[in-house]
Amino acid sequence: MRGLGTFQMGQMKQRDARVFLLCQHLRSAIDTLEQIVSQPFHPPQTSDLATSPPQVSSTAPAAGRELMPARKLAYSIKEAADAVGLCRSSIYRLMATGELPSIKIGKRRLIAADVLNRLVTGK
Repeated sequence: MRGLGTFQMGQMKQRDARVFLLCQHLRSAIDTLEQIVSQPFHPPQTSDLATSPPQVSSTAPAAGRELMPARKLAYSIKEAADAVGLCRSSIYRLMATGELPSIKIGKRRLIAADVLNRLVTGK
C-alpha cells in the first residue's frame, strides 16, 4: 500500500473510509516491524548482571557497533514535502526542472537531507 497512485485511490473512493485508515496503520506497523528485524534486540546475559553492577554507557561507541545517525540521510518524496512544507507536486516539479536533485534506489526516489537544507536556505 506504500505506493498509492491515482488508480488505487480511485478504487478506494467507493470503499469505507476506515479501510484506507486501516491500511495506513498496517503500513506503519510493517515499517516498524522491518526496523525491529533489521536491528535485533540482544538482552544482557543474566549471569553478568548478577555478578557485576550495571555499567554506565560511555559516549564513545563500542568497537564494531555503529550508532544510528541523529537524523535521516535521505527522505522519500512525501517526507521531503512534509519537511519543507511543500506539496508533492511542487517537489516533483522541482525535481523535473533540476532544482532538486534526487536519487533512485530500486523503485524508491529519495532526496538527500543536505539537498533539502540547501533548498530551504537558498545556499
